[in-house]
Amino acid sequence: MKKRAFTLLAASAGLLLAGCLVTSVCPYYTTKDLVFEPALVGDWLEVDDNSNNTWKFQKSEPQAYRLILVESQKATVMNVHAFKLQDQLFLDLASIDTDVRVIPPHYLLQVVGFTPTLKLAQLDNDWLKSYLAKHPHPVAHHLVQSSDNPDDLRVVLTASTSDLQKFVLEHLKTKDAWTSAVELKREAVSSAQQQAGK
Repeated sequence: MKKRAFTLLAASAGLLLAGCLVTSVCPYYTTKDLVFEPALVGDWLEVDDNSNNTWKFQKSEPQAYRLILVESQKATVMNVHAFKLQDQLFLDLASIDTDVRVIPPHYLLQVVGFTPTLKLAQLDNDWLKSYLAKHPHPVAHHLVQSSDNPDDLRVVLTASTSDLQKFVLEHLKTKDAWTSAVELKREAVSSAQQQAGK
């Protein structure tokens, strides 16, 4: 369910998710944290055998990417910023659509590795709910009901960027705090595509 929930993150145009994903009101990065990682650029295929989704990372600004998630019947576009906290690389994803009536949510992904596959992890919503139930004040948040089931709650972080970063770093190595989100392999480039790109 968690992997499917992550796919819904990018597939939902309004980013109003039914899945149990941790979201944040504020971005997870500041300008000084931004980096550009060239290895991220390109087309990636989900390793999951049941998926034909392609993730296309394109450079959009000196320190930003545009992510196009191509599925069988739709394509969804998101803004992505790569940043580092204590040498750990993260990605902040947000909708490219702007609506003054809606606060766009931010999603955090931890880059676990690039080779031989791009492995991404996300904060585990169940772990975070349990942790906040025992420690209600370490980071500002709200619990939002995700379905008709009153127990189906996901965490929406309302803390400032600096407080978000402090919390993330405190739990970077915490057992069960992070869960595998998706694994991607770089799409092979054919000879014809290589010639066309020259």
